[in-house]
Amino acid sequence: MIIKLSELTRFHPKQVEATKAIDKYKYVLYGGAKGGGKSYWLRWAVARQLMKYAAEGKPNVRGAIFCEDYPTLKDRQVSKVEIEFPAWLGSLQTSNIDGLSFKARAKFGGWTIIFRNLNDPSKYMSSEFAVCAVDELTRNRKETFDQLRSIIRWPKISDTKFLSATNPGGIGHEWVKRLWIDKDAEDEPEIGKFMYIPATAYDNPHIEQSYIQQLEALPEQQRKAYLYGSWEVFDGQFFSEWRESIHVVKHYDPPVSWPKYLAIDYGRTKTFSAHWYAKKPDGHVYCYKEYCQENTDADVNFEAVKKLCSEPLEWAILDAACFATTRNGAFNKGVGDTIADIAWRKGIFAMPSAKNRLSGWGLVHQYLRWQTRNKEGKVEIHDPLLTFSSSCRYAITTIPTLIYDKHKPEDLDTKGEDHAADDLSYFLQALDKPMPAEKREQYQPSNSYGNVASLIRRAMEQNNSDYTNPYHEALL
Repeated sequence: MIIKLSELTRFHPKQVEATKAIDKYKYVLYGGAKGGGKSYWLRWAVARQLMKYAAEGKPNVRGAIFCEDYPTLKDRQVSKVEIEFPAWLGSLQTSNIDGLSFKARAKFGGWTIIFRNLNDPSKYMSSEFAVCAVDELTRNRKETFDQLRSIIRWPKISDTKFLSATNPGGIGHEWVKRLWIDKDAEDEPEIGKFMYIPATAYDNPHIEQSYIQQLEALPEQQRKAYLYGSWEVFDGQFFSEWRESIHVVKHYDPPVSWPKYLAIDYGRTKTFSAHWYAKKPDGHVYCYKEYCQENTDADVNFEAVKKLCSEPLEWAILDAACFATTRNGAFNKGVGDTIADIAWRKGIFAMPSAKNRLSGWGLVHQYLRWQTRNKEGKVEIHDPLLTFSSSCRYAITTIPTLIYDKHKPEDLDTKGEDHAADDLSYFLQALDKPMPAEKREQYQPSNSYGNVASLIRRAMEQNNSDYTNPYHEALL
Protein backbone atom coordinates (compact mmCIF):
# COMPACT_ATOMS: atom_id res chain seq x y z
CA MET A 1 0.00 0.00 0.00
CA ILE A 2 1.37 3.41 -1.00
CA ILE A 3 0.80 6.17 1.54
CA LYS A 4 0.55 9.69 0.18
CA LEU A 5 1.14 11.93 3.15
CA SER A 6 -0.39 15.00 1.49
CA GLU A 7 -3.72 13.18 1.20
CA LEU A 8 -3.60 12.22 4.87
CA THR A 9 -2.66 15.61 6.25
CA ARG A 10 -4.05 18.23 3.85
CA PHE A 11 -1.33 20.57 5.14
CA HIS A 12 -1.79 24.19 4.10
CA PRO A 13 1.25 26.03 2.62
CA LYS A 14 2.62 27.24 5.96
CA GLN A 15 2.41 23.76 7.43
CA VAL A 16 4.17 22.43 4.33
CA GLU A 17 6.90 25.02 4.85
CA ALA A 18 7.34 23.91 8.46
CA THR A 19 7.44 20.26 7.37
CA LYS A 20 10.16 20.93 4.81
CA ALA A 21 12.14 22.76 7.50
CA ILE A 22 12.34 19.47 9.44
CA ASP A 23 14.54 18.04 6.69
CA LYS A 24 17.05 20.90 7.09
CA TYR A 25 16.94 21.71 10.80
CA LYS A 26 17.04 19.71 14.01
CA TYR A 27 14.92 22.05 16.18
CA VAL A 28 11.77 23.32 14.45
CA LEU A 29 9.20 25.61 16.08
CA TYR A 30 5.89 26.27 14.35
CA GLY A 31 3.08 28.69 15.16
CA GLY A 32 3.02 31.94 17.09
CA ALA A 33 -0.69 32.78 16.81
CA LYS A 34 -4.02 31.05 17.28
CA GLY A 35 -5.66 29.32 14.37
CA GLY A 36 -2.53 28.37 12.46
CA GLY A 37 -3.05 24.63 12.96
CA LYS A 38 -0.16 24.12 15.39
CA SER A 39 -1.25 21.01 17.29
CA TYR A 40 -2.53 19.37 14.11
CA TRP A 41 0.76 19.96 12.35
CA LEU A 42 2.76 18.68 15.32
CA ARG A 43 1.21 15.22 15.57
CA TRP A 44 1.29 14.66 11.82
CA ALA A 45 4.84 15.99 11.57
CA VAL A 46 5.95 13.39 14.13
CA ALA A 47 4.15 10.62 12.20
CA ARG A 48 5.67 11.84 8.94
CA GLN A 49 9.20 11.77 10.37
CA LEU A 50 8.73 8.25 11.73
CA MET A 51 7.36 7.15 8.33
CA LYS A 52 10.46 8.65 6.74
CA TYR A 53 12.75 6.62 8.99
CA ALA A 54 10.77 3.48 8.09
CA ALA A 55 11.14 4.24 4.38
CA GLU A 56 14.91 4.49 4.93
CA GLY A 57 14.95 0.95 6.31
CA LYS A 58 14.75 1.89 10.01
CA PRO A 59 11.59 0.26 11.39
CA ASN A 60 10.17 0.22 14.92
CA VAL A 61 11.44 3.69 15.76
CA ARG A 62 9.83 5.55 18.67
CA GLY A 63 8.85 9.19 18.89
CA ALA A 64 7.05 11.09 21.67
CA ILE A 65 4.57 13.95 21.99
CA PHE A 66 4.64 15.86 25.28
CA CYS A 67 2.21 18.30 26.90
CA GLU A 68 2.46 20.07 30.24
CA ASP A 69 -0.07 17.76 31.94
CA TYR A 70 -2.12 14.67 31.17
CA PRO A 71 -5.59 16.29 30.79
CA THR A 72 -4.14 18.73 28.26
CA LEU A 73 -2.38 15.87 26.48
CA LYS A 74 -5.63 13.95 26.10
CA ASP A 75 -7.61 16.97 25.00
CA ARG A 76 -5.09 18.46 22.60
CA GLN A 77 -3.50 15.37 21.10
CA VAL A 78 -4.74 11.90 22.06
CA SER A 79 -8.41 12.54 21.33
CA LYS A 80 -7.50 14.05 17.95
CA VAL A 81 -5.21 11.16 16.98
CA GLU A 82 -8.07 8.76 17.67
CA ILE A 83 -10.17 10.58 15.07
CA GLU A 84 -7.60 11.64 12.48
CA PHE A 85 -5.22 8.67 12.20
CA PRO A 86 -6.89 5.98 10.02
CA ALA A 87 -7.41 2.49 11.41
CA TRP A 88 -5.48 0.91 8.54
CA LEU A 89 -2.38 2.85 9.61
CA GLY A 90 -2.36 1.66 13.21
CA SER A 91 -4.18 2.08 16.52
CA LEU A 92 -4.12 3.72 19.92
CA GLN A 93 -3.17 1.29 22.62
CA THR A 94 -1.99 1.06 26.21
CA SER A 95 0.79 -1.28 27.30
CA ASN A 96 3.08 -1.76 30.28
CA ILE A 97 6.09 -0.84 28.15
CA ASP A 98 4.88 2.17 26.17
CA GLY A 99 1.90 3.32 28.21
CA LEU A 100 -0.53 5.30 26.05
CA SER A 101 0.69 5.29 22.45
CA PHE A 102 -0.18 5.06 18.78
CA LYS A 103 1.35 1.97 17.19
CA ALA A 104 1.71 1.78 13.40
CA ARG A 105 1.13 -1.55 11.72
CA ALA A 106 4.24 -3.58 10.91
CA LYS A 107 3.81 -3.20 7.14
CA PHE A 108 4.06 0.59 7.58
CA GLY A 109 7.20 0.43 9.68
CA GLY A 110 5.94 -0.53 13.13
CA TRP A 111 6.83 2.92 14.52
CA THR A 112 5.32 4.21 17.76
CA ILE A 113 4.26 7.63 19.05
CA ILE A 114 4.35 7.73 22.85
CA PHE A 115 2.17 10.29 24.68
CA ARG A 116 3.66 11.77 27.84
CA ASN A 117 3.12 14.67 30.29
CA LEU A 118 5.83 17.00 31.59
CA ASN A 119 4.95 17.23 35.28
CA ASP A 120 8.38 15.73 36.00
CA PRO A 121 10.68 15.60 32.95
CA SER A 122 13.45 13.90 34.94
CA LYS A 123 11.50 10.62 34.91
CA TYR A 124 12.36 10.27 31.21
CA MET A 125 16.10 10.43 31.87
CA SER A 126 16.67 6.87 30.64
CA SER A 127 14.24 7.07 27.71
CA GLU A 128 15.24 7.20 24.05
CA PHE A 129 13.26 8.79 21.22
CA ALA A 130 14.25 9.62 17.66
CA VAL A 131 11.71 12.46 17.68
CA CYS A 132 10.56 14.55 20.63
CA ALA A 133 7.66 16.97 20.15
CA VAL A 134 6.28 19.47 22.67
CA ASP A 135 2.89 21.13 22.29
CA GLU A 136 2.83 24.70 23.71
CA LEU A 137 6.55 24.83 24.39
CA THR A 138 6.43 28.19 26.20
CA ARG A 139 4.55 26.60 29.09
CA ASN A 140 7.79 24.94 30.12
CA ARG A 141 11.07 26.03 31.63
CA LYS A 142 14.30 25.73 29.69
CA GLU A 143 15.35 22.94 32.05
CA THR A 144 12.56 20.85 30.54
CA PHE A 145 13.89 21.45 27.03
CA ASP A 146 17.42 20.57 28.12
CA GLN A 147 16.15 17.38 29.73
CA LEU A 148 14.27 16.35 26.59
CA ARG A 149 17.07 17.12 24.16
CA SER A 150 19.30 14.78 26.18
CA ILE A 151 17.02 11.83 25.35
CA ILE A 152 16.74 12.50 21.60
CA ARG A 153 18.80 9.56 20.42
CA TRP A 154 18.24 6.34 18.50
CA PRO A 155 20.58 3.62 17.24
CA LYS A 156 21.79 4.23 13.65
CA ILE A 157 19.80 7.49 13.36
CA SER A 158 21.91 10.66 13.27
CA ASP A 159 19.21 13.11 12.16
CA THR A 160 17.06 13.00 15.29
CA LYS A 161 14.52 15.82 15.70
CA PHE A 162 12.96 18.15 18.26
CA LEU A 163 9.64 19.59 17.06
CA SER A 164 7.45 22.09 18.86
CA ALA A 165 4.45 24.34 18.48
CA THR A 166 3.43 27.26 20.66
CA ASN A 167 1.90 30.66 21.19
CA PRO A 168 3.93 33.50 22.75
CA GLY A 169 3.65 33.95 26.52
CA GLY A 170 4.03 31.57 29.43
CA ILE A 171 6.92 30.90 31.78
CA GLY A 172 9.11 29.76 28.88
CA HIS A 173 8.54 32.81 26.67
CA GLU A 174 12.00 34.30 27.24
CA TRP A 175 14.15 31.29 26.42
CA VAL A 176 11.99 30.17 23.47
CA LYS A 177 12.12 33.66 21.99
CA ARG A 178 15.87 33.86 22.57
CA LEU A 179 16.61 30.57 20.80
CA TRP A 180 14.11 30.47 17.96
CA ILE A 181 13.03 34.06 17.31
CA ASP A 182 16.07 36.20 18.15
CA LYS A 183 18.74 33.53 17.53
CA ASP A 184 20.57 35.35 20.33
CA ALA A 185 22.23 32.64 22.35
CA GLU A 186 25.97 32.76 22.90
CA ASP A 187 25.79 29.63 25.07
CA GLU A 188 23.90 27.54 22.48
CA PRO A 189 26.36 25.57 20.30
CA GLU A 190 23.61 24.26 17.99
CA ILE A 191 21.94 27.64 17.33
CA GLY A 192 22.35 27.15 13.57
CA LYS A 193 20.04 24.13 13.77
CA PHE A 194 17.05 26.13 15.11
CA MET A 195 14.25 27.26 12.80
CA TYR A 196 11.02 29.14 13.47
CA ILE A 197 8.12 29.07 11.01
CA PRO A 198 5.46 31.65 12.00
CA ALA A 199 1.83 31.08 11.14
CA THR A 200 -1.45 32.87 11.84
CA ALA A 201 -5.13 32.16 11.30
CA TYR A 202 -4.85 34.02 7.98
CA ASP A 203 -2.53 31.23 6.76
CA ASN A 204 -5.07 28.51 7.48
CA PRO A 205 -7.61 28.02 4.66
CA HIS A 206 -9.48 25.42 6.72
CA ILE A 207 -10.44 27.81 9.52
CA GLU A 208 -13.85 29.44 9.78
CA GLN A 209 -13.99 33.13 8.86
CA SER A 210 -16.12 33.76 11.93
CA TYR A 211 -13.21 32.65 14.15
CA ILE A 212 -10.87 35.12 12.47
CA GLN A 213 -13.45 37.85 13.05
CA GLN A 214 -13.52 36.88 16.74
CA LEU A 215 -9.76 37.36 16.93
CA GLU A 216 -9.94 40.66 15.07
CA ALA A 217 -12.47 41.96 17.60
CA LEU A 218 -10.20 41.33 20.61
CA PRO A 219 -8.62 44.21 22.60
CA GLU A 220 -5.31 45.42 21.17
CA GLN A 221 -2.96 43.40 23.35
CA GLN A 222 -4.84 40.12 22.90
CA ARG A 223 -5.29 40.83 19.20
CA LYS A 224 -1.54 41.26 18.71
CA ALA A 225 -0.88 38.04 20.60
CA TYR A 226 -3.63 35.77 19.29
CA LEU A 227 -4.13 37.10 15.76
CA TYR A 228 -0.62 38.19 14.80
CA GLY A 229 1.51 36.09 17.13
CA SER A 230 3.51 39.04 18.47
CA TRP A 231 6.47 37.97 20.63
CA GLU A 232 6.81 41.48 22.05
CA VAL A 233 3.23 41.82 23.30
CA PHE A 234 1.27 38.78 24.40
CA ASP A 235 -1.73 37.85 26.50
CA GLY A 236 -0.89 37.38 30.18
CA GLN A 237 2.15 39.65 29.99
CA PHE A 238 2.69 41.22 33.41
CA PHE A 239 4.49 44.35 32.22
CA SER A 240 2.33 44.94 29.16
CA GLU A 241 3.67 48.49 28.89
CA TRP A 242 7.01 47.16 27.64
CA ARG A 243 8.06 48.09 24.12
CA GLU A 244 11.66 47.48 23.15
CA SER A 245 11.56 50.37 20.70
CA ILE A 246 10.58 52.69 23.58
CA HIS A 247 12.33 51.33 26.65
CA VAL A 248 15.67 50.26 25.18
CA VAL A 249 18.16 52.89 24.07
CA LYS A 250 21.64 52.81 22.59
CA HIS A 251 24.18 52.60 25.41
CA TYR A 252 25.73 55.77 26.76
CA ASP A 253 27.63 56.48 29.96
CA PRO A 254 25.59 58.65 32.36
CA PRO A 255 27.18 62.01 33.27
CA VAL A 256 29.16 62.23 36.51
CA SER A 257 26.60 64.66 37.95
CA TRP A 258 23.73 62.14 37.82
CA PRO A 259 23.17 60.25 41.12
CA LYS A 260 23.87 56.54 40.71
CA TYR A 261 22.60 53.48 42.56
CA LEU A 262 23.11 49.73 42.72
CA ALA A 263 20.39 47.12 43.26
CA ILE A 264 20.97 43.39 43.72
CA ASP A 265 18.72 40.35 43.76
CA TYR A 266 20.76 37.49 45.23
CA GLY A 267 20.89 34.04 43.72
CA ARG A 268 23.40 31.24 43.66
CA THR A 269 21.99 28.37 41.60
CA LYS A 270 19.44 30.85 40.29
CA THR A 271 20.47 34.13 38.73
CA PHE A 272 22.41 36.68 40.77
CA SER A 273 21.16 39.93 39.23
CA ALA A 274 22.83 43.32 39.79
CA HIS A 275 21.94 46.51 37.96
CA TRP A 276 23.26 50.04 38.14
CA TYR A 277 20.78 52.90 37.78
CA ALA A 278 21.27 56.63 37.21
CA LYS A 279 18.71 59.32 37.92
CA LYS A 280 18.45 62.15 35.43
CA PRO A 281 17.86 65.74 36.61
CA ASP A 282 14.25 65.54 35.36
CA GLY A 283 13.57 62.41 37.45
CA HIS A 284 13.83 59.85 34.67
CA VAL A 285 15.83 56.71 35.44
CA TYR A 286 18.41 55.04 33.20
CA CYS A 287 19.63 51.46 33.80
CA TYR A 288 23.13 51.54 32.35
CA LYS A 289 25.05 48.50 33.56
CA GLU A 290 24.40 44.93 34.71
CA TYR A 291 26.09 41.88 36.15
CA CYS A 292 24.23 38.55 36.04
CA GLN A 293 25.56 35.09 36.88
CA GLU A 294 24.26 31.63 37.77
CA ASN A 295 25.80 28.81 39.81
CA THR A 296 28.38 31.10 41.42
CA ASP A 297 29.18 31.60 45.12
CA ALA A 298 28.24 34.82 46.87
CA ASP A 299 31.80 35.96 47.52
CA VAL A 300 32.72 35.62 43.85
CA ASN A 301 29.64 37.53 42.74
CA PHE A 302 30.08 40.41 45.18
CA GLU A 303 33.76 40.69 44.34
CA ALA A 304 32.88 40.95 40.64
CA VAL A 305 30.22 43.58 41.40
CA LYS A 306 32.71 45.59 43.46
CA LYS A 307 35.15 45.66 40.53
CA LEU A 308 32.39 47.06 38.34
CA CYS A 309 31.65 49.88 40.83
CA SER A 310 33.94 52.35 39.11
CA GLU A 311 31.79 55.33 40.07
CA PRO A 312 30.57 56.72 43.43
CA LEU A 313 27.13 55.41 44.43
CA GLU A 314 24.44 57.09 46.51
CA TRP A 315 23.60 53.72 47.98
CA ALA A 316 23.33 50.02 47.24
CA ILE A 317 20.32 47.88 48.05
CA LEU A 318 20.08 44.12 48.49
CA ASP A 319 17.24 41.63 48.85
CA ALA A 320 16.09 41.79 52.50
CA ALA A 321 16.28 38.00 52.77
CA CYS A 322 20.07 38.30 52.53
CA PHE A 323 20.16 39.87 55.99
CA ALA A 324 18.93 36.69 57.70
CA THR A 325 21.48 34.28 59.19
CA THR A 326 21.73 30.87 57.57
CA ARG A 327 23.82 27.85 58.35
CA ASN A 328 22.95 26.08 55.13
CA GLY A 329 26.30 25.45 53.50
CA ALA A 330 24.67 25.16 50.08
CA PHE A 331 23.49 28.75 50.39
CA ASN A 332 26.93 30.25 50.95
CA LYS A 333 30.36 29.16 52.07
CA GLY A 334 30.05 30.60 55.56
CA VAL A 335 28.84 28.84 58.69
CA GLY A 336 26.85 31.69 60.15
CA ASP A 337 27.39 34.66 57.89
CA THR A 338 24.50 36.39 56.26
CA ILE A 339 24.73 37.10 52.56
CA ALA A 340 24.83 40.78 53.55
CA ASP A 341 27.95 40.06 55.65
CA ILE A 342 29.67 38.63 52.60
CA ALA A 343 28.62 41.66 50.55
CA TRP A 344 29.99 44.05 53.18
CA ARG A 345 33.30 42.19 53.41
CA LYS A 346 33.66 42.58 49.65
CA GLY A 347 32.99 46.31 49.89
CA ILE A 348 29.30 46.34 48.88
CA PHE A 349 27.64 48.21 51.78
CA ALA A 350 24.04 47.41 50.95
CA MET A 351 20.90 48.21 52.89
CA PRO A 352 17.92 45.81 52.91
CA SER A 353 15.15 46.10 50.35
CA ALA A 354 11.51 46.75 51.12
CA LYS A 355 9.36 43.63 51.35
CA ASN A 356 6.18 44.89 49.67
CA ARG A 357 6.15 43.12 46.31
CA LEU A 358 2.89 44.63 45.07
CA SER A 359 3.99 48.19 45.80
CA GLY A 360 7.19 47.46 43.94
CA TRP A 361 5.35 46.15 40.88
CA GLY A 362 3.11 49.22 40.94
CA LEU A 363 6.19 51.44 40.72
CA VAL A 364 7.64 49.38 37.86
CA HIS A 365 4.37 49.76 35.95
CA GLN A 366 4.43 53.49 36.64
CA TYR A 367 8.00 53.96 35.43
CA LEU A 368 7.42 51.87 32.28
CA ARG A 369 4.22 53.72 31.34
CA TRP A 370 4.46 55.71 28.12
CA GLN A 371 0.82 56.49 27.32
CA THR A 372 -1.96 57.98 29.41
CA ARG A 373 -5.48 59.26 28.86
CA ASN A 374 -6.25 62.94 29.31
CA LYS A 375 -9.46 64.40 30.72
CA GLU A 376 -11.12 64.10 27.31
CA GLY A 377 -10.31 60.40 27.19
CA LYS A 378 -7.73 60.73 24.43
CA VAL A 379 -4.48 58.78 24.59
CA GLU A 380 -1.39 60.92 25.04
CA ILE A 381 2.08 59.60 24.26
CA HIS A 382 5.07 60.60 26.39
CA ASP A 383 8.55 59.37 27.27
CA PRO A 384 8.65 56.67 29.94
CA LEU A 385 10.30 57.38 33.29
CA LEU A 386 12.58 54.37 32.78
CA THR A 387 14.91 53.30 29.97
CA PHE A 388 17.53 50.57 29.66
CA SER A 389 20.88 50.53 27.94
CA SER A 390 21.00 48.07 25.05
CA SER A 391 23.98 46.49 26.87
CA CYS A 392 21.71 45.29 29.71
CA ARG A 393 20.69 42.17 27.82
CA TYR A 394 19.48 40.12 30.79
CA ALA A 395 17.08 42.83 31.95
CA ILE A 396 15.65 43.65 28.54
CA THR A 397 15.12 40.00 27.61
CA THR A 398 13.56 38.81 30.88
CA ILE A 399 11.42 41.68 32.21
CA PRO A 400 8.99 41.75 29.25
CA THR A 401 8.49 37.97 29.36
CA LEU A 402 7.07 37.79 32.89
CA ILE A 403 3.45 36.71 33.24
CA TYR A 404 0.67 37.02 35.82
CA ASP A 405 0.36 34.55 38.68
CA LYS A 406 -2.83 32.57 38.05
CA HIS A 407 -3.65 32.52 41.76
CA LYS A 408 -2.52 36.07 42.65
CA PRO A 409 -3.71 38.39 39.89
CA GLU A 410 -1.79 41.39 41.27
CA ASP A 411 1.50 39.49 41.38
CA LEU A 412 3.73 37.96 38.74
CA ASP A 413 4.49 34.26 38.35
CA THR A 414 7.75 33.64 40.20
CA LYS A 415 8.46 30.59 38.04
CA GLY A 416 9.66 33.01 35.38
CA GLU A 417 13.02 34.82 35.19
CA ASP A 418 12.03 37.56 37.63
CA HIS A 419 15.44 38.48 39.08
CA ALA A 420 16.06 41.65 37.07
CA ALA A 421 12.49 42.75 37.81
CA ASP A 422 13.10 42.12 41.50
CA ASP A 423 16.20 44.28 41.74
CA LEU A 424 14.41 47.00 39.77
CA SER A 425 11.55 46.84 42.27
CA TYR A 426 13.98 47.13 45.21
CA PHE A 427 15.60 50.16 43.61
CA LEU A 428 12.38 52.03 42.80
CA GLN A 429 10.94 51.46 46.28
CA ALA A 430 14.07 52.95 47.84
CA LEU A 431 14.68 55.71 45.29
CA ASP A 432 12.63 58.48 46.85
CA LYS A 433 12.30 56.96 50.33
CA PRO A 434 15.80 56.71 51.82
CA MET A 435 15.97 54.55 54.92
CA PRO A 436 16.60 56.55 58.14
CA ALA A 437 20.12 56.26 59.52
CA GLU A 438 18.90 54.90 62.86
CA LYS A 439 17.16 52.03 61.08
CA ARG A 440 20.18 51.20 58.95
CA GLU A 441 22.22 50.70 62.13
CA GLN A 442 20.10 47.67 62.93
CA TYR A 443 21.60 45.85 59.97
CA GLN A 444 25.11 45.01 61.09
CA PRO A 445 27.29 41.98 60.41
CA SER A 446 26.24 39.05 62.58
CA ASN A 447 29.76 38.02 63.65
CA SER A 448 33.19 39.39 64.59
CA TYR A 449 33.77 41.43 61.48
CA GLY A 450 32.62 44.56 63.32
CA ASN A 451 29.86 47.03 62.69
CA VAL A 452 29.00 48.67 59.39
CA ALA A 453 30.58 51.99 60.31
CA SER A 454 33.98 50.45 61.00
CA LEU A 455 33.80 48.47 57.79
CA ILE A 456 33.09 51.64 55.86
CA ARG A 457 35.97 53.48 57.52
CA ARG A 458 38.31 50.59 56.84
CA ALA A 459 37.28 50.39 53.19
CA MET A 460 37.69 54.14 52.76
CA GLU A 461 41.15 54.03 54.37
CA GLN A 462 42.22 51.12 52.17
CA ASN A 463 41.00 52.90 49.07
CA ASN A 464 42.61 56.16 50.17
CA SER A 465 39.42 57.85 49.08
CA ASP A 466 38.25 61.26 50.17
CA TYR A 467 34.77 60.48 48.86
CA THR A 468 31.87 60.17 51.26
CA ASN A 469 28.18 60.27 50.48
CA PRO A 470 25.03 60.74 52.54
CA TYR A 471 24.59 57.01 53.06
CA HIS A 472 28.12 56.57 54.44
CA GLU A 473 27.96 59.79 56.48
CA ALA A 474 24.69 58.71 58.11
CA LEU A 475 26.34 55.49 59.29
CA LEU A 476 29.50 57.22 60.46
